[in-house]
Amino acid sequence: MKLSIFTNDEAARVAWKTSPATLALQLHQWEKHGDLVRVRRGVYAFPESMTDCSAIARILYPPAYISLESALHHYGLMPDVVFAVTLMTPRGTRRFRTPFGPFIYHHCKKSLFWGYDPDTLMAHREKALVDYCYLYRHRLQPHIACWEALRWQHLESVNFRLARAYSKKTGIDTVRELVKSLAQYGTT
Repeated sequence: MKLSIFTNDEAARVAWKTSPATLALQLHQWEKHGDLVRVRRGVYAFPESMTDCSAIARILYPPAYISLESALHHYGLMPDVVFAVTLMTPRGTRRFRTPFGPFIYHHCKKSLFWGYDPDTLMAHREKALVDYCYLYRHRLQPHIACWEALRWQHLESVNFRLARAYSKKTGIDTVRELVKSLAQYGTT
């Protein structure tokens, strides 16, 4: 099997002559010996090949893309260390504890599920910023002090014209105000 992460169904397709009970027992034995890691029920990974969180995100709770704190840290916009992979999904909000760390999936409207690279599942810089303002709009304030407390950095790399256009697509005035305020903070 060439996949670094796979489901029971994918394993059954490869081991097509093996009974489901025997396959389940074999997967359990490989897990017990450390040859496999159980990511969640019915999902397994090879431990030495799991460095790409997008592979886990792709199979754990699809569809989803990496955004929010994870993407903002990836782009250098937030300096704080991220201890969980944060994602957006049109499905319900869910949290998974895996051997590779927590994966937190946040719900967004289907109409806002766009703006990411389908190969890496990473949100574009501006979309991650808008997602952040969208998700946390009830606790963020459109004031310089709010952005200073969050320690935003390298905002010169953000195309705020594009971010403002993305914020308009949310249809939420608060999100537009937050992005406009962050753009003003980025120019100071």
